[in-house]
Amino acid sequence: MAAVLYYEPLVMMGPGAIARVCGRFGLTVIPVPRDRVGQTVGFLAGYQGFPERPEKETPPEDRVLVFCEVDRETLDQVLEALKAEGAPTSLKAILTGTNAGWPFARLARELSAEHRAMGGR
Repeated sequence: MAAVLYYEPLVMMGPGAIARVCGRFGLTVIPVPRDRVGQTVGFLAGYQGFPERPEKETPPEDRVLVFCEVDRETLDQVLEALKAEGAPTSLKAILTGTNAGWPFARLARELSAEHRAMGGR
């Protein structure tokens, strides 16, 4: 199933423009609640073989999108549409065999560190 894991650090903010754009491309938006960021990316995406974890993690400070089973052409179109729609800035990743086993919060930390290293905030 082509989907996007969506984490929003601002409690009162919903996916809005992100959900509209993803819906146009047939992508299911799966919200990641703050109290579930200790779960693995694979578990949150609904993949078998990734059991629920009891561990808690500190919620990330950045908005995060993780694209699951989205082909390259669709991904490029979605990213362009998000920009055109004025969707809020987000850290972005693609679900891989490596990061599927990471806690979501770890993936968010890695993305944030990469973003800063490349000149982001």
